[in-house]
Amino acid sequence: MFKKRDRPKGWEFACCSRCNQGTRGADAVAQFFAKMEPIQREDWKLPDLLSLKSTLELEAPGVIDEVFGARRKRILLNQRGILHNAEAFRADGPLTKKYLDIFSAKIAMAAFCNFVQRPIEPNGVIFTEWYLNGGLSQNAYEEITKILPMFAQLEQGKKISGDQFYARYNTDSRRIVAALISFHSSLHINIVATDGEEFVGPLAERLDQAHEQRPTANLTTPGLPELETAETPIPSIAS
Repeated sequence: MFKKRDRPKGWEFACCSRCNQGTRGADAVAQFFAKMEPIQREDWKLPDLLSLKSTLELEAPGVIDEVFGARRKRILLNQRGILHNAEAFRADGPLTKKYLDIFSAKIAMAAFCNFVQRPIEPNGVIFTEWYLNGGLSQNAYEEITKILPMFAQLEQGKKISGDQFYARYNTDSRRIVAALISFHSSLHINIVATDGEEFVGPLAERLDQAHEQRPTANLTTPGLPELETAETPIPSIAS
């Protein structure tokens, strides 16, 4: 996920081998979309994207065909008054969603462990919603971050993650965490994770309603039941 794999330490957490080994495809898909920019600003990202292709074909079969096989349209992007030719495509197929849901849940568990200083309990609930580079407007970002006053990034001595990874968050430091986590300003993940008994029931009900109305939202548990179907390619492509 980081330039030259130079990642500051932080946000590591223990997990079972099933989750550790079974989420490689999700990691690869998240890296791919995080490094994809509407207008490439950093030279190192394009070679990384090209080298990720073989990893995606091995660890997340079907995703590349699902994304780039769908209908695309030519658009003009305005950057500081200069128009650039580009292609827009929809990354909303079932395989893409499944892998990004899994990655988002992992990030939610890491955020909970980092800010609460313990792992989330198995009976907890995790809500996630992800946005790609064209999916989170400035207005939506500002509305979400109004209730997320705190800021975090990875720091190791003088090394910081900067815009490669940062989080806006809020927490009671005991049982619940809400955060908006950004990778390279191209992959954003909105999360709520809790194992407080007073939160789980009402929150699950509210978030389940949001899940029905928002296509990239997902409601899950720390056991990651999505792993059971992530390895089965689904050939259909959402329009």
